[in-house]
Amino acid sequence: MKIEIDDKHIKEAESIFIGGKPFDEERINFIKKLDTCDLLAVPGSGKTTALIAKLYCLSQKLPFIDGSGILVLAHTNHAVDEIEKKLKKHCPHLFEYPNFVGTIQNFTNKYLANQSCFDKYGSYISKNDNDLIYESILSQVKSKYKLNYFLQSKTREDETLIDVIKDISYGEDNFFSPKFGKYKTLSFTSDSGKALKEIYENLKKRGIIFFYDSYELANEQLNNFPKTKSILQKRFKYVFIDEMQDLEEFQIKIIDDVFFSESTETVIQRIGDINQSIYSSGKKIKVECDWKPRKIEYLNSSYRLTEEIASLVNGFTLDPQKDENQNPRFVVKGLNKLEKNIKPHLILFNKDTTGEQLQQKFEDLITANNLLECEENIKNGFKIIGWSTVWDKDEQKQSKDGINKIRLKDLFTGYSKESKAKKEDFDCLKKHIQLFDQEKHTLEAVRKSILNSFIRILRFEDIYFDLETKKHFRKSTLIVFIKNQGEEVYNNFKANLFDWCFYLVTKNDYENIYKKVKEYISNIFIKWNWYNEENYIPKFINKSTDFINSVNYQFIEINKNETIEKKEMKSEINIEVSSVHSVKGQTHCATMYIESAYKTPVYETNKLNKQTKTNPLFFQNHDCNKPTGKEAIKMMYVGFSRPTHLLCFAVLEDNIDAKELLKFENDNRWNVDKNLT
Repeated sequence: MKIEIDDKHIKEAESIFIGGKPFDEERINFIKKLDTCDLLAVPGSGKTTALIAKLYCLSQKLPFIDGSGILVLAHTNHAVDEIEKKLKKHCPHLFEYPNFVGTIQNFTNKYLANQSCFDKYGSYISKNDNDLIYESILSQVKSKYKLNYFLQSKTREDETLIDVIKDISYGEDNFFSPKFGKYKTLSFTSDSGKALKEIYENLKKRGIIFFYDSYELANEQLNNFPKTKSILQKRFKYVFIDEMQDLEEFQIKIIDDVFFSESTETVIQRIGDINQSIYSSGKKIKVECDWKPRKIEYLNSSYRLTEEIASLVNGFTLDPQKDENQNPRFVVKGLNKLEKNIKPHLILFNKDTTGEQLQQKFEDLITANNLLECEENIKNGFKIIGWSTVWDKDEQKQSKDGINKIRLKDLFTGYSKESKAKKEDFDCLKKHIQLFDQEKHTLEAVRKSILNSFIRILRFEDIYFDLETKKHFRKSTLIVFIKNQGEEVYNNFKANLFDWCFYLVTKNDYENIYKKVKEYISNIFIKWNWYNEENYIPKFINKSTDFINSVNYQFIEINKNETIEKKEMKSEINIEVSSVHSVKGQTHCATMYIESAYKTPVYETNKLNKQTKTNPLFFQNHDCNKPTGKEAIKMMYVGFSRPTHLLCFAVLEDNIDAKELLKFENDNRWNVDKNLT
C-alpha cells in the first residue's frame, strides 16, 4: 500500500513548527515527496524544519502495515538532539521500535559493527574515541623500552611523542607513518612492532576503537553475513539523512551498501548543501564534497538571508549545479525582509589594530542599526568568526619578510579552540579544570568536567568498575562507588568538589584549584580500595602521570576584556568569538567575519585576487579552479551566510590595493569603513 502525506497533517505541522505560517510550494513538494531523492538546500532555507515536518506527517501513519519503520540519521549528536527536541513530544512513537533516530556512528555500531567487534575481539564496542586511544598508547609506550626508544628516535624537535603516535596507521602486516624514516613502516615482526601491535590489540579487546574502525568492522559484518542487508531493508522502509555534506566517503558507502540497490524497496532521502562540506577527518578542508547527489530536488529560497546578503553569498557558491545550458539550478535567493535593509560592511584594519577595537566597531554598527532590540538578537545573538583561529606548533607564524601573520587568537588572546568545542574529554587535567562549558554559568558544567577527568585517570590506570568484564566507570557508577566508601568519605568528596567548582566558576582560580585537585587525586582518590580486596595495597599514580601533570598546557586568560565574554565586559552586548567551523548551521543576528592567515596565498582576499578572474566580493559568480581558492570560497560561503541582519567583513588594508578599494567605495552594495586604519 502506497503511503501519502495528508494536507491535514501538513497543516498540523505548520501550526506546531512554524507558528501557523504556511509552507511554500518548494517545501510542500519536498514534504509530500516519498520517493528516493536528494535535497540540495541553500543556507537558511529551513531544510531541517521541512524534514521534521515530513517526519511528523509520516509518523502519523505509524505503525506501517508491513511492520517496518523509519530510520533518521544525522552527522552529530547535536543535530540528533535538535530533531528529538522538536519531535519527541509530538510523536514519541517515532523514537520507539521499529524506528531509529541517531547518528551515522550510532547506527553503524548498533546494527553492524558491534557484533563484528565481538566476533573478532571478544568485546562489544564500548567507546569510539581517537584521542583516548592516542593517550592510552602514549601512556603504555613509555613502559615499553624498545618501542619508546623507536618512537622517540623518530620525533623531531618541534614534535611531541603523541604527534608521532597520531600519525601512525595500522596495516595488514606493519604500521605506517611518514615519520618513520626511509621505508616509513614498522613491521609487526620487529620488537617495537610487536609491542605496538599488542597495545592496539588490547584496546580492541576492551572495545575501544577508532571511529573509522567501526566502518571496517561493519564491512566485515556485511561480507560475512550478507543477509544483514535484507534484514535492515525490511526493518526500515524510509531512510532520511540530514547534513549529508558532512559525511565522508566511507560513511556514505556503508549506507548505500545496505540500502541502495536496484531491488530494494527502501526509500532513501539525503538532505544537505554540498557547498557547506567543510568538515574532514584530517586537517584539510574538503574542496570536493564526498556526497555525489542523485535524483536532485532543490530548496533555493533562504528565509534567513536578506536580498543584500544573499546576492553576495550566491557568488561564493562553489557548485551551482549548472544544467546543460550552463544555467545554475542552485541559487541563493534571500527572502528575509527587514524594515530597513542593511548593506554588507567592509571594515579595513591594519597590523596594529586590536581585537578590542574590531569588537568595538562591530558593537557600534550593531547599535547604529538598532539590532539590540530586535527579536533575532534575543534568539540568535552576535558572533565574530574567523577561518584560522590558533597556531599549531609546526606552523610558521611569520612571513618571509618577518611580518607576523594574523589568526583569531592573535586578536583575541583569550580565545581557546578547545573551550569553544564543548568537549567532555581533554588530553590533560588542566584542560578539564579550565575548558568546561563556560557559557553555562552554573557549577554543573565544571562538576561534569572534573568527574570526567577522574574517569579518564581510572582508564589510564586500568581500574575498572567491573574487573571481570573490563567495564569502565561512568560518572554515575563512580558516584555510587564513592558513596559505598562510607558517609565520611562521600561527604568529604562532595565538599571538595563543591569548593573546586565554586572557586572555578566565581573566581577563575584555575592554578590553585588545579593544585588542590592534583593533590586530592594522588593522596586520596587513587588510594581507595577499588576492588574491595582483603589485603589491599594502596595504588599510586602510574600511567596517568602525564595527563595529570599537564606540562604542555598553560592556563589561558578567560573572561577578561580581550576574550569578549559577557560577564567581564563593560558593554552589555554579548558577542562570542568562534571559528567558521563551529558556527556552521547557526543563525546570527549579526556576524563579523575577520580574514585570517592560512596557507599561501595567505589571506582570503589574497586567494580571491590571485586565483579568480571574477571576484565574488563584487557580487560576481566566482571562476576559481585552484584548491586553496576553493577552500576560501567555501569558508566564506559558510561564514557570510549566518546573519539575518548585518554582515561585516574585516580585511587587512595591505590586502586591498588602491584601485580595488576605489571599486568597493564606488559599489553602492557595500558600506566601506576605513576608521580602524
